[in-house]
Amino acid sequence: MGANGSLKDFLKKNSKNLVVPVILIVIGLFMVFHPVGWVNLIVKIVGILFVAAGVLLGCSTISRLGSPTMAAAIILVLLGILCLAISDRIADLILIVIGVSMIANSVMSIHDAYVVKGKSDHFIAYIINDIVTLVLGIILIFVPKGIEGAFAITIGVVLCVIGVSNIITVFRVFRDGGRYIDDGSDVVWEE
Repeated sequence: MGANGSLKDFLKKNSKNLVVPVILIVIGLFMVFHPVGWVNLIVKIVGILFVAAGVLLGCSTISRLGSPTMAAAIILVLLGILCLAISDRIADLILIVIGVSMIANSVMSIHDAYVVKGKSDHFIAYIINDIVTLVLGIILIFVPKGIEGAFAITIGVVLCVIGVSNIITVFRVFRDGGRYIDDGSDVVWEE
């Protein structure tokens, strides 16, 4: 990272910008390796994790902690059961949330790219990457979750590529844009 700071600084200042690309990569991998029923599989895995976390939390805290922790454990178990029982409906909702997140991330990334316009030779690459992510977010909202086979694998590969590309873009914007300064209220670019 050189003059712009360490990897720790980069992750601290950009962790929010890395969430959506990592989610894209994970979803893309699910689509590639499980092209039939990929969304339901994700929801069922999350359901199992919720149930396990709730049971572990409940069992470990029964004798030590009071009712707020036990209530949290019960809520986790109930959420897990819901994920397992109505995975189709939850899958539809998850696709919409992911699509909206991709769109919001793209809009913020386009703004970040304009911040480094003139400071970086990669401006066009940033914008193209963000526009492709925006379009994929719109497609994810409106394409039915039942996409299967070669189409799901193709979208999965594209999501993985876009996720990796977005991570690279976040890194380059950080590197090309200069250091961040925390003025106490918001993060601003150092000139």
